[in-house]
Amino acid sequence: MNAKKAYLRRRREFLISQAEAQRSEVSYLTLRIQERLRIVDMGLAIAKTIRAHRLLLMTGAALLWRPRRHKLLSWSSGLFTAWRAFKLIRKNRI
Repeated sequence: MNAKKAYLRRRREFLISQAEAQRSEVSYLTLRIQERLRIVDMGLAIAKTIRAHRLLLMTGAALLWRPRRHKLLSWSSGLFTAWRAFKLIRKNRI
């Protein structure tokens, strides 16, 4: 009976140490995965924000992208492009 108890005690100690090693390994792997998923989450949040505010994005892009002509003509063409984009998006939303 003592031999069986000693065997079970050793087996229990082995299983406890094995479980502890597995827990630390899982913890390490989880931290590595969380770091990578944080970057993916940030990218998805940016995409979601852009998707929610398409009008602002297109207006800003239209204002930034302008031909290198006279300044007044440049701004007027950018504003006209922004206005057309606004009307197009508004029409598609409704």
